[in-house]
This record gives sequence, C-alpha cells and structure tokens, in this order.
Amino acid sequence: MAGVLCTGRDDGRSGIRRLLGSLLQWRMAARWYVLSLGGPLVVALAAVALHRIVIGADAGFRLELSTVALIPPALIAGLLMGSLQEELGWRGFALPRLLRRWGRVRAALVLGVAWACWHVPLYAIEAGGQDRIPLPVFLVSVVGLSVLYTWFWVLSGGRLLVALLLHSATNVAGVLLLKDARSDFGPVIVATAFTIALAGAAARHLSHLDPGTRETESTDEA
Repeated sequence: MAGVLCTGRDDGRSGIRRLLGSLLQWRMAARWYVLSLGGPLVVALAAVALHRIVIGADAGFRLELSTVALIPPALIAGLLMGSLQEELGWRGFALPRLLRRWGRVRAALVLGVAWACWHVPLYAIEAGGQDRIPLPVFLVSVVGLSVLYTWFWVLSGGRLLVALLLHSATNVAGVLLLKDARSDFGPVIVATAFTIALAGAAARHLSHLDPGTRETESTDEA
C-alpha cells in the first residue's frame, strides 16, 4: 500500500480519495475490458501455438477444460491479491508523476526498470513460479509490459482499473497458460518477443500523441 501512503504524504486525504476513487471508474467502452482481459491471454496462446508450429511439438502444453474453468476465479483473485496492491503504487502514484517529469515513453521505461527490479527478490521463492522463467527474459518482458500498460492507461483516459485488469490477466496468462511449457523456455521467449514487438509499436504511438492527450481525462466515452 505504498502508493496510498505516498499519495497521502504528497496530496493529503483528498489525494487518497481521488486515487481510491479511480478504482471505481468502471464506466468505459467495452473494448477496454475486452483488450485488457483478453489481450494477455491471446498473446500467451499465440506464443504457444507459434512454438508448436516451429518445433513441431506441443512443448508439454495442455489447455484442458479444468484449466479454462480456473481462469475467471484466478482473474478475480489476481485483482484482489496482487494487481490491486501493486497498481495503486505503479500506475496510481508513480506513473502520473513520472509523466509530468519525463514524458510518456521515458516514464514507461523508467517505471518498467523499477517494476522489474522490484520483482527480482521473488526469485528466491521457489513456490512463486517466477524462478522458472530465465531472469533476463523476465526483466525484458516486464519493461515491455510497462510500456504497454502505459499505452493502455493513457488511451483509456488514465483509468487505473484498466491497469488492474491488464496486470491480473497477464499473471493468469503466465501461470495458467504457460506453466506447463516452462520446462522448455521456447513459449516464454516467444511471448516475450511478442511483448517487445507490441511495446515498440505502443512506444512509437505514444511518442506521436499530442502532449495533452487523454491521460488527464477520465470521460465515460474513453
């Protein structure tokens, strides 16, 4: 909850109310729900499919009905137990301040490096599963995800809920869809390549947006 504490330090109770209130801005175009929740899952499935085509095997991957049934509760659990705590700090507190200082792309990269480094100690926790992903691949992917999250955040009008949904869906994609393939790092590397390619396109778009575009707005039509 560092984001809440830091917001209270800088902006007082009114700032905390604004931060927490942003979590309730659920009235937005349906595309943001579809892209935020479905995008990471599509990337994960595409990575596995491409890996299978290239090497001619399934890399130990099985998408069974029981796994699919776990996706909705896993998304909810991820929102409440992971994404909420992190995103209040990363995109709720830090990103708006970094944007004012450095601009969109540089802010996304700086935040991505900090976000990646914050996760490094989790490699000491074997039960977390993160330790099964090669560290360089993980670090690069997190920085790429930071650019993509910033792109979504800006274009959605600075909606923190979009970042929460993206974060939760990304975690579910990694745990539920790529977990059986991690003995072979191919699908993980392909997913990271997709992430970097998408992040590059997002960074290019962010750099060409009008300086005042959207991030200070929160309209229902966004």
